[in-house]
Amino acid sequence: MLTHLVTAVALALGGVQAAPGWLDDYQALEAQIGERHLADKSSANLAWGESYVMRSYLDVYRKTGDTAWLDKLTAHADTVIAHADDIDGDGFLGWSTARYSPVELLNPSFESGTGSLPADWTRFQDSGTHIYRTTDVPAGTGTRSVRVVSDLTRWKKLRQPVNSAYEGGTRHVLRGWGKRTGSVTGRVVLRDGSTTLCMLEYTTSTWTYKETTCLLPAGRSLEVWLEHNTYTVSGSAYFDDVKLSGLFPYIVHDAMIGIPIAEFIRLVAQTPDLSAYTAKATSYRAFLEQEIVPRWESSPYIGNTWRPIGTTEGTYVQSPNLDTFSHTRPSSEQPYNMVLGFANLLMVLHSVNGDPAYLDRALRIARWARNDLVGSGGAYIWNYATYTTTKEDLSHANVDLSAFLEFYRQGQVFTAADMIALKNTLKSKMWNGSTTAPAFSLRVDGSGSAGVTDYFLHSWLELTEWDPQVGALVATKYTGFAPNNSAHLITLARLVRWE
Repeated sequence: MLTHLVTAVALALGGVQAAPGWLDDYQALEAQIGERHLADKSSANLAWGESYVMRSYLDVYRKTGDTAWLDKLTAHADTVIAHADDIDGDGFLGWSTARYSPVELLNPSFESGTGSLPADWTRFQDSGTHIYRTTDVPAGTGTRSVRVVSDLTRWKKLRQPVNSAYEGGTRHVLRGWGKRTGSVTGRVVLRDGSTTLCMLEYTTSTWTYKETTCLLPAGRSLEVWLEHNTYTVSGSAYFDDVKLSGLFPYIVHDAMIGIPIAEFIRLVAQTPDLSAYTAKATSYRAFLEQEIVPRWESSPYIGNTWRPIGTTEGTYVQSPNLDTFSHTRPSSEQPYNMVLGFANLLMVLHSVNGDPAYLDRALRIARWARNDLVGSGGAYIWNYATYTTTKEDLSHANVDLSAFLEFYRQGQVFTAADMIALKNTLKSKMWNGSTTAPAFSLRVDGSGSAGVTDYFLHSWLELTEWDPQVGALVATKYTGFAPNNSAHLITLARLVRWE
């Protein structure tokens, strides 16, 4: 539990006074989770986990002046950059994930079915006595799995064709849970006819998650099989959450990972006393400018995703070459948070390199988003994306607000009046009105319950600049709260900075 102390005692770090309560709480959580995402190469986990850790180091450094936090940041940035690769062969380094791409199998968790047979799957050499759904499942995966029992006589297998719309010539991740009883080895096999493309094997009696990456040939009729390694030994294999999906880059992930690195570059450029970090900052800048930024317009694999809108607006759209979200996309446009994140990155880099193309792209996006904000009783309401009437949610709005604040602080597009309206969104639309047990709605129009995600408040907390009660409400929420993830960590870092 947090032990924040409201006290007049100050702790001197690096010559700057910092109250001990929130800093102690931040340090305690950072010691627990600071390395949690560092070894992960998935762009999703780096973006929505590691990026918050790196940004929190900058916040705490700004409050304390202790360069040990910058040393932590550079150690993390070095590791994250080392994770970047060019698996698509387009000549640009970057990060990728299979979390958001179309799953090319139906009913992968076996939740639906007729009796013991899972829907969309076909038994091989069995009528149901040896292949059937069960309720023995890994924690958190659902209510059904499948069991394949060896009969010592012939093969017993379950199979499904891969969606013919899969992206050929690209790397896909085959993944799932499995376990065994007896002497069999359970296998999930992706086949092109009689050719095995990749395979997962399960040899333990406890549920185990595994994944592997393989290159899928174009224009083939592929199948996924659930089976044993042999039918001559006794035992059973269990499978759950068996999925196959493309390993693709996402602009919002590049943005979120890149922003704290870019902010470090700017901090070093603007702070003569940090000249010892100049070499690091220079190498990071080259990486972002030569690898990350240009690939969203110049990659032959992704395609040019920039789209001007009229003469003053613009946005980045989904890849014209790849179905990275859905094979039946409602629109080529991306949600506001995904594009605004990249605009945020461009604005920070522009403040260092002065590149007019960076500024042009960022300001066009700022106008595009600003013009879609709807005034309501002195507050702003906006949708999650242009193609939906669903309102933006509290969590993703942190990304939007981070960009809005960056534009405001650079004197571009957004004004103090806009910041006050955004502050009013939190207080007049989303806040429950309680000063002792504050809670916030799921969406910016006041609808829905955010539940535990209403602790994800790091960018909302920045609106304390226009109303000190915002900081007081967040502080009240975090007093007595047991934080456990990186979104909590960066919010604690902002509490340190605003205290």
